[in-house]
Amino acid sequence: MRILVIDDDEELCCDIKQVLGENGHVAECVHDGASGVHFAGVADFDLVILDLSLPDKDGLEVCRTLRRQGLNIPVLMLTGRKEIDDRVTGLNSGADDYLGKPFEYKELLARIQALNRRLTGNRSPEIAVGDVSVDTTCHQVNLNGREIALTATEYRILEYFITNPNKLITRLEMEDRIRGTDCNYESNVIDSHIAKLRLKLAWDARTGPLQTVRGEGYRLRS
Repeated sequence: MRILVIDDDEELCCDIKQVLGENGHVAECVHDGASGVHFAGVADFDLVILDLSLPDKDGLEVCRTLRRQGLNIPVLMLTGRKEIDDRVTGLNSGADDYLGKPFEYKELLARIQALNRRLTGNRSPEIAVGDVSVDTTCHQVNLNGREIALTATEYRILEYFITNPNKLITRLEMEDRIRGTDCNYESNVIDSHIAKLRLKLAWDARTGPLQTVRGEGYRLRS
């Protein structure tokens, strides 16, 4: 998942970003409400982690603004407030879930997974493409029943393709999805990851399901 973190605690943001990255997600962080509203509106995120207390506008106002703009992206609100009324107000403002500070990262990851299940509805967590099956819950990939070891980046690429079958995905879009807009890297890095992924999954570059669209990007045929 690509996740936007809106929190003015920069140290906490760095920790969250690292934990999410280690668990197959890509996170981008901003530290005020106005920036959060802007980035949520112009970029493609799967989830927003939103702190209730921000320096310019509180999380409730940010959440209301996102909903007024028609953004239905799931919002997980972080709050240090313990009162039930504060939590209810957050949910009534459009948040999908809340998590009290301080929190354990394993609970944060569990909440994210739960919100993702709601987002995908009744879709099975296991997706098959030919002889390859991917369990999106535990991030396990099997080829003909044998587990295949992928790097975190390779898994992110594969998961994005299998959840967007038959869609043309440009290199720029894939770069943003797997590494974020704040990273600089060589222009051929995606091609290199694709080549390694094809090799591990025994997908022929010409006849396999992951096809190159010359001059545009890639498409996974379902």
